[in-house]
Amino acid sequence: MDSNKKHNVSNIKGKDTSIELILRHALYKEGYRYRKNVKTLPGSPDIVLCKYKIAIFCDGDFFHGYDLTKTESLLKKNKDFWSNKIETNRKRDNKVDEELVSLGYIVLRYWEHEIKHDLDKVINDINLHVIQKEKAQ
Repeated sequence: MDSNKKHNVSNIKGKDTSIELILRHALYKEGYRYRKNVKTLPGSPDIVLCKYKIAIFCDGDFFHGYDLTKTESLLKKNKDFWSNKIETNRKRDNKVDEELVSLGYIVLRYWEHEIKHDLDKVINDINLHVIQKEKAQ
């Protein structure tokens, strides 16, 4: 990997992204209290509702491969690099999900476009999972 590409990739934020901030603000407004980027859990979930054992990830459309056909058509340079990177991210996401489920967590993943354009639906989905957890307790 050339130094320019390495520099660009290193500038990508892993915490406190715009979509995380949007979702965290909405959850707080709903009355939820959470922890963010919990390093003691597999994958360091973006948001954890500890009381309900719910781990939430805010996945960027590009980096987590929402629409691979569209993504691959956008790639002009370094197509192999980005295809491999996205595939690796997807495999890691699946492994992390399995590990969290084995620890008794509900894992929720929301796409960037869902958080930006349909936040009410995302919040409603989280509320439904919380209600299910409360009924099970």
